[in-house]
Parts: sequence; structure tokens; C-alpha cells
Amino acid sequence: MKNEDPLSPERNRADDLMSAGRPAEAVPIYRNLIAEYPNEDSLLLALAWALHDSGKMVEAAACFEQLFSRELSRKPLTGFAYDELVRIYREEKDGEALVSVCERAAAAQPEDIGLVRTLGEACLAAGRADQAVRVFQKLIGLDPDGPENWCSLGEGWLAAGEPDQAETAYGKAAEIDPAAETLFFSRLADGLLRAGYPERAAAVWKRSLAERSDEPFSWMGLGDCLICLKESDAAVEAYLRAAELRPSAAGEVWNRLGNGFAKAGLHTRAAAAFANAIAAESQNRRYALRLAESFAAQGQNDLAADILRRA
Repeated sequence: MKNEDPLSPERNRADDLMSAGRPAEAVPIYRNLIAEYPNEDSLLLALAWALHDSGKMVEAAACFEQLFSRELSRKPLTGFAYDELVRIYREEKDGEALVSVCERAAAAQPEDIGLVRTLGEACLAAGRADQAVRVFQKLIGLDPDGPENWCSLGEGWLAAGEPDQAETAYGKAAEIDPAAETLFFSRLADGLLRAGYPERAAAVWKRSLAERSDEPFSWMGLGDCLICLKESDAAVEAYLRAAELRPSAAGEVWNRLGNGFAKAGLHTRAAAAFANAIAAESQNRRYALRLAESFAAQGQNDLAADILRRA
């Protein structure tokens, strides 16, 4: 602000406190200024940041909400307060507040693809799968040729417990962008596995490998599904193929398999995988620590202690 502005001296003092890393001291100054100049957006924004930097997130969000309400009355939506509220509510994991903000923004500009997409993502984060599907269907209506939109719809269908619909949606994404087919199907397979459909996920990986058998991540993805399906030998074989395809990263490949077996409680299998990781990359102490943990989980404390001594 210009020096002749009547609120400049106090505003400058508050701004200086912010620059000095003393936001809590700036808060009451900004509050007093807002009481005198209630329609000054820059003051409300400054107060929001002072509260934010003081760790008072609820009060900061309240200020951003006020600014957001003002933004909604303007066309087009400027979006600064909206962006901050989305960030805050995501960080705070406040799904309902996040959905509320996104709903209001999308209602103000219903043809804005970015706002609609963020609303759908907010619905997913809040566990509102059916609403997310409806939002993503609207998104596709706005931009039917965007493969990412079909992937988002597929994610929504998975959350809603509709794997058939999800596979159709991801398949549509692959039709639109064949060059990214491997990526889309890997996302589908990962989603199916997370949603509790390991057989379907394995089938997707196998379909991808039928097209491109030289993709190590697909072999590892298949191996993860096979662990869930209790097909340990086949899982090891899949990871072996991945390690052979990426010899420079074989240690990480075997380490990932070991972690998968350990998570499944198969510590004997995990120990063998970690041993392979060490054989591929002997200087990586992390693999030795994981091997020791697997021995300890089997009650083989002497072996675990020996590994730790040599690590």
C-alpha cells in the first residue's frame, strides 16, 4: 500500500512482524485493522496467513472461507481462497469440509473441468463413492476425449464396488490413448488389488504382459497379486522375471518381494527374498536389516543378531 494510505503504518508494522517470523504478534493488529476496514480483502488474507503461520488452522480456514464467499460472487471465480481451502482441508483430512468447498466452487462454474475433477476427487477422499461416480460422469460429459477422465471414473467405480464398470472405464481410456495403455492398465490392476479383487488384478497384469512381456513393473504387479492369492512359488517366479529384466535394480526388486511376503506373514519366504536382495546389492544395509527382521519374526534370534553384527 502507498504510504499516504491511512492504514499503512499499522499494516506495515503487522507485515514487518510477519517478515520477522512473528505471526502471532501480527494477528491482533490485522484484527483491529479489519474491524476498521471490513471490506478490505487484503487485510483478511493477511490475517488468514498470520493465523495459518501461528498454527491456528481452524481460524485461518474461517478467514479463507470468508474470502471464498466473496470470490463466489465474482465471475469468473478467482480461486485463491478456494485453492488454500482445498489444500488446508486435504492436509487436515477433513473430507466433509473439502467436499463442501468443492461443491460450491463447481456450482459457481459448472463447466470448469478442473473444478469438477477436484470435486470428484474430494468425494472419493470423503468416502462418497456414489457421488464421485456421478461427478466423474459429468466430467466425461464435459470432456469425453480425456483419457484421465475415464481413469477417474474407473477409480470411482472401484470405490463403489463395481469392478466391471471400472474395467470398462479404464478400457475406454486405453482406446483413446493406446500409447499409454500399459500405464492405464497398471493403474487399473493396482486399484483392483487395493479394492480386494486380486484375481481380477492378476488377469489385468497377465493381459498387459501378453502385449509387453518385457515390462518389469508388470511382472512385479502380477507377483503382488499372486502373494494375495497364496501362490507363493508363482510370485517368486514373476519377481525373478522382473529382476532379470532389470539387473541394475535387482536388489530393489527382491526387496519389494520380501516386503510383500513379510506383510503377508510369510517370513520364511521374505527371508529368502531379502537374501536375494543382498546377493544382488551387498552394500545396501537396509536389506540386511530387513533380513534380520524376518529371522526375528521366525524366532531365529541368533541368526538375526548375527546379521545385525555383520551389517
